[in-house]
Amino acid sequence: MAKANADIQSLQQIVAGRNDSVKRSTFKAPVRGVVKEIAVTTIGGVVPQNGKLMTIVPIDEQLLIEARISPRDIAFIHPGQPALVKITAYDYSIYGGLEGKVTVISPDTIRDEVKQDQFYYRVYIRTNKDKLVNKAGKSFSITPGMVATVDIRTGQKTIIEYLLKPFNKAKEALRER
Repeated sequence: MAKANADIQSLQQIVAGRNDSVKRSTFKAPVRGVVKEIAVTTIGGVVPQNGKLMTIVPIDEQLLIEARISPRDIAFIHPGQPALVKITAYDYSIYGGLEGKVTVISPDTIRDEVKQDQFYYRVYIRTNKDKLVNKAGKSFSITPGMVATVDIRTGQKTIIEYLLKPFNKAKEALRER
């Protein structure tokens, strides 16, 4: 009987250890979403502390659009600015676009991976909705990876200002110090 009790306690310790291992190997995402990329694919692979395990694209009522802005245009862009996101898979004249706001601007330029001589700022735009709705009221979902163009509203000009711009430039060119 004493041997049986000792065996039970020993097995309970083993079960507790295995339960702890199972608990540590279960991952729960902080958001509801779709797995886009898995960083560790080997069985028994080890992830370092604070290491990347996978990339999850959240499924939410809003989308987070990543845009690339030229360094010559960044001076006119700031967080909170209104933006219009046009999904290239859907014709803008038929399906419209998504209203959003600039949320984050990268603190420094980033070198393009393909064109090594080009730099850009990474800008994130959060949209108000996660799907397009046409004039008939039918909604069209947007999936991760779709390409978009972003129009960021930086100001307003009248038609006369556009027409007078070449004359103002010419006037400036004729000045001396």
